[in-house]
Amino acid sequence: MSTVRTLVKNTSVLFISQLISYVLAFFYTLYSARYLGTTNFGIISFATAISGLFAIFTDLGLSTLTIREVARDKNRTAKYLGNHGSIKLILSLITMGALIIFVNIGTFDSITKYVVYLIGSSVIINAFCGIFTSLFRAYEQMEYQSISEIINASIMFIGVLVCVFTRQNVIVMALVYVIASLAVLLYSFLMCTRNYGLIHFQFDFKFWKYLISNAYPLAITSIFALISFKMNTILLNMLTTSAVVGEYTAAFNLMQALIFIPTVFSTAVLPIFAKFYVDSKDMLSYSYQKSLKYLTLLSMPISMGTMVLANKIIMFMYGSAYVNTVPILELIIWALPAIFLSYILGTSIASINKQHETIKATFFCLLFSTIGNYILINLFSGIGAAMITVLNEVSMVLFYLYIMHKYGYKVPMKDILIKPFIASVVMGAVVYYLNLELFTSVIVGVVVYFICILAIKTFDKDDIEILKQLLPEKINRILKL
Repeated sequence: MSTVRTLVKNTSVLFISQLISYVLAFFYTLYSARYLGTTNFGIISFATAISGLFAIFTDLGLSTLTIREVARDKNRTAKYLGNHGSIKLILSLITMGALIIFVNIGTFDSITKYVVYLIGSSVIINAFCGIFTSLFRAYEQMEYQSISEIINASIMFIGVLVCVFTRQNVIVMALVYVIASLAVLLYSFLMCTRNYGLIHFQFDFKFWKYLISNAYPLAITSIFALISFKMNTILLNMLTTSAVVGEYTAAFNLMQALIFIPTVFSTAVLPIFAKFYVDSKDMLSYSYQKSLKYLTLLSMPISMGTMVLANKIIMFMYGSAYVNTVPILELIIWALPAIFLSYILGTSIASINKQHETIKATFFCLLFSTIGNYILINLFSGIGAAMITVLNEVSMVLFYLYIMHKYGYKVPMKDILIKPFIASVVMGAVVYYLNLELFTSVIVGVVVYFICILAIKTFDKDDIEILKQLLPEKINRILKL
């Protein structure tokens, strides 16, 4: 299978699994929220949030490092599987212990403690599943990861329904999370054992030192970036009213919901980039540029269309009570193209072994986000938070571009940005002028944008050649490609 077909296959299966998981998650969250009521659902939400925060410390960049190195040399599979597994086991036990201590230090009732123990256990189990997921990605067999995600979402959906119809309490509901995680662990273990061999825990401390020294920049970068991304919501809670937080969060969540697209793409492309760095740096540079181009072509019209249709989108999604969310959405959606690019840039930097250079960039963005949010939220409330979100993400992209450029991976930004922007402006103007119903506007916008990018010759011969690799021969002959 060609590299292009492999990438499309992996991206497609991950996209489908994410879509199925999102739909099932929407319904089981809805059912559990209505059944449990605000108090018990609040306990579940708190347990999920705090467990997710502690789970950051179960990986510390090891998964990304494993994907990169095993993708380059499959003979390292047993060594990485064994040592990564040993470190992950120790980190998981330490994290679970810290979570238990935290809960017992706080003034939580016994029910909350039990729920945190259960959901914390499920998060730790999922973190341990990351060892196997790393190998699925390294071997570019994302279908196994996709199936595991669907298994988790399906068991959660069925489990929640059973709890609702049998009138179970919140502790039993939390137990469903553990059951789903154990099922995924069993499936992942069986698939990994069948394809790559049985895991044997190894304690090569010299190799551990190598792993940790190369992985920690990835971990610190992820932590800084996460805090920077969430800083606006944190400071809004401190500096404004609950109403402003709700108005901002409504817009922020709409933008955030689309981030799974670059997440899926960067997941599929990491092992390919890692191999290209060793085998063909020219192919890495070529693939890197094409990835930036295609993500820009996708994200730019989404941002323009959302800005033009912001009022219709908010009225459809939330109703007239959220009218103040409209200007926030019009602004914050422009963080999306930068976020799309930052994902592929971060993946590219990791693939060329320069992950340590991202620490300074993400730390600067964290400071910028904190100071900027504090100033602009006091001045402009939710719109100020949206401003900083956009500026912060653009700053991140500029830093990452500089790092890649420094090591010889240049990007013709004029070709990548200008044409998609022109086509998006034309599309936005047409949609705004016609002022049609929401879904009709979306369809018209897609057609206009597609015509524009063809008219201004956005696709070159290489793009057409890539398309030919994806289409069957019969269709290529019909289209005369």
